[in-house]
Amino acid sequence: MWHISWLDLAIFLATYVGLALGDIPGTRLDRSSVALLGAVAVLLLRRLSFSQAITQVDFATLVLLVSLMVISAQLRLAGFYQWAAHRVVTLARSPSALLAAVIIVAAAFSAVFANDVICLVFTPVLCLALNRAGRDALPYLMALATASNIGSAATLIGNPQNMLIGQTAHLSFAAYAATVSPLVLVGLALNFLVVYVVYRRRLFAAPRPPATGAPSDPGGGTPVQWNLIHKTLAIMAVLLAAMLVGGYLHLPRPVAAMAAGGLILISRQTRPRDLFALVDWPLILLFMGLFIVIGDAQRHQLIQPVIQAVAHVGFSLQAPAPLTAVTLVLSNLVSNVPAVLLLKPALPLGLTPAWYLLAVVSTFAGNLTLLGSIANLIVAESASRYSIRLGFLEYLKVGVPLTLATSGLTLLYFHVI
Repeated sequence: MWHISWLDLAIFLATYVGLALGDIPGTRLDRSSVALLGAVAVLLLRRLSFSQAITQVDFATLVLLVSLMVISAQLRLAGFYQWAAHRVVTLARSPSALLAAVIIVAAAFSAVFANDVICLVFTPVLCLALNRAGRDALPYLMALATASNIGSAATLIGNPQNMLIGQTAHLSFAAYAATVSPLVLVGLALNFLVVYVVYRRRLFAAPRPPATGAPSDPGGGTPVQWNLIHKTLAIMAVLLAAMLVGGYLHLPRPVAAMAAGGLILISRQTRPRDLFALVDWPLILLFMGLFIVIGDAQRHQLIQPVIQAVAHVGFSLQAPAPLTAVTLVLSNLVSNVPAVLLLKPALPLGLTPAWYLLAVVSTFAGNLTLLGSIANLIVAESASRYSIRLGFLEYLKVGVPLTLATSGLTLLYFHVI
């Protein structure tokens, strides 16, 4: 047995129990504040000095995350997402075509921009348009939430945990996308199939009278600013190209993203403060707090000895099946970002397939339950304003079979390649 630092263990366990609960009874604390308080405890109890704590924070990941959020915020303020959502709804000619279009567009946008933003903007548009047409919006909302999670696994900038994994393991943007994209495409096909089978009667039910009293589309009256959209999309295209060939140019992804975000800020139409207001600062604080808490646990030998002991009895997290199972469970207990931070020490930097597997499974795991992903909760909360109830048990009808199927597919895929 190794020498256990009980104080560090208490901080670590208290932080992760708080993350698992989501909020602390009797308070209004959320996951971000729990992680931040864990970091405060590390510093106050002198488990790490301030300078040591700062070295634990992966600023490269935070810079990449904030820069991409600024770019996405510009598209949101310019009306691009609202325009795209309206086009999807108005051009689809049948329930099957609309379901496929929602899945494809949500996945494609989520691979490049934040899936949370896609769900936030698309949900009101779908609810309003389908209400006017007398159609049941629930199947399409399920497709929106699950497809945005699956699609975000396709790139190393599709979601926060993938950004963290890409930076930690120094993964190639192009190699990861080329390896994972076939898996994501099959996952989206399964997404369509599961939603279609579960909701086929509701998809093709006879139209009903529109409900009254629903709120208006928050972006419906906003003019689309095409000059800003064209500029932002051009900058994003250059950024993606730089990420694809960044290894040859010796240009780190965070630096390229920061340069792109800086160009976005130069505008005569949008104030930087309006863009910064749309950055998900609680997520940034969650990352910073967890970096310090996990760094303290590693420095005081709380994590690695457990990993070694588990491997000694034949349950190595470097093997695909155990890594898949543990990632799936942890991601739904404490959310995928804390799960990835906890599992990082178990994987050697050179074991690229294992890092790919961790990125994909931790993302697909968000589809298991309504609480598994922030994107799911955004869809449910936004839909409730339109008298559409997406409850925990209702979500399981699609979430459980879809997640088991995509996770099993992922495990098989990485055994074959």
